[in-house]
Amino acid sequence: MKNILFFSLLIFGFNIYSAQAQSILQFPVNYLSNAANAWTSVLSDFGISGEIATYVKNNQSAASVGYIDAISTLAFNTSAISLFEINHHINQAFSVIAEPIISRRNTCVKNLPDCTQKDKRIVLSGDVFGAFADYDSDKNGSFKTRNTGLSVNAKSFITDGWEIGIGYTRSMTDTEDSNVYTDAVSNSITLFSEYLAKNGFFMNVGLNVGHTSWTADKNFAGISNTSAYDTDFIAGQTNLGVRIQGRKISFIPQMGVKYMRVMADKYTDDATQEFDDWWYNYLTGFAGMTLGFDFIAEGLLIRPVLTAGGSYDAISNGTDNIRVQLINSSIYNIPIESPARMALNAGAGIEVYGENFVVGASYRLDYRENYTVNTATINLKIAF
Repeated sequence: MKNILFFSLLIFGFNIYSAQAQSILQFPVNYLSNAANAWTSVLSDFGISGEIATYVKNNQSAASVGYIDAISTLAFNTSAISLFEINHHINQAFSVIAEPIISRRNTCVKNLPDCTQKDKRIVLSGDVFGAFADYDSDKNGSFKTRNTGLSVNAKSFITDGWEIGIGYTRSMTDTEDSNVYTDAVSNSITLFSEYLAKNGFFMNVGLNVGHTSWTADKNFAGISNTSAYDTDFIAGQTNLGVRIQGRKISFIPQMGVKYMRVMADKYTDDATQEFDDWWYNYLTGFAGMTLGFDFIAEGLLIRPVLTAGGSYDAISNGTDNIRVQLINSSIYNIPIESPARMALNAGAGIEVYGENFVVGASYRLDYRENYTVNTATINLKIAF
């Protein structure tokens, strides 16, 4: 009797432990269980699709941590990294209009000892940047990235105080510390206009159009599943502010608005998962300030600068889910994940002004609730 009671308690305890284990070993987001269920209906004799289906069927009842990680990789949510990379690229492209032009005739800096008025000139500028980002996802899209890129721009006066220009930006992104290795190359063209009034008021406007090529390699339980896809984007931005220049200190408060729209094409990966097209758009208001301190040495103006600001996505919407269809027409949906709406930024840098050039270096930290971005930039402007 005691043995029967002992074994009954043992079985009862094992059932409780099993139930607790099952409750602990749950998918981090609901759509992953739908993805796993869709794959159980796939026949096991169709190449990579068959290998994946066999693995899912053989391991579904075990619900191990390794199984959950495998499904998380197979149905990884790439929308977060897509929106992040494109937004960062656009911000770098619009850095050309982030501050007012140096003077109404871009030939000299007011605080330099030699400042003579000359004819209209062309200004060529170039930026080289590098960034590290860490994104924490609520919908199975966490990533860390390493980003590098460059921008080149040319502009010229068309009237006193009014410049127009064109620029090209290229950025390259690699992911780190993830079962899903993602590589992105973005290219875009920017048309922009800058106006500086005699009283220091300025208005800058830019239009950016570009394309991103993506490749992703998902290591699913030892099975390599690769894919390639494309996204297109368009963005516009307006900055309004005033340059307040004292003898030794400059202060630039400004505000503005930015709109961007991202369009992702339909594609099929090596596992014959067909990902439907989707789109997303933002309307962002922002405000910030730049504080500079002027020092003159050897005919050069040296200006350390501090920056701070914030932004809010008043509009952040688009397609709700990415529809995924398997080889047997089974379907599951991946929810679109957009970064938190509110963002803060702060930075520091140094600028060196000569009569015909400006060289500078800067660091900027961007922070949202679910990610941080560290960006370093070196820039050079030359006037002809």
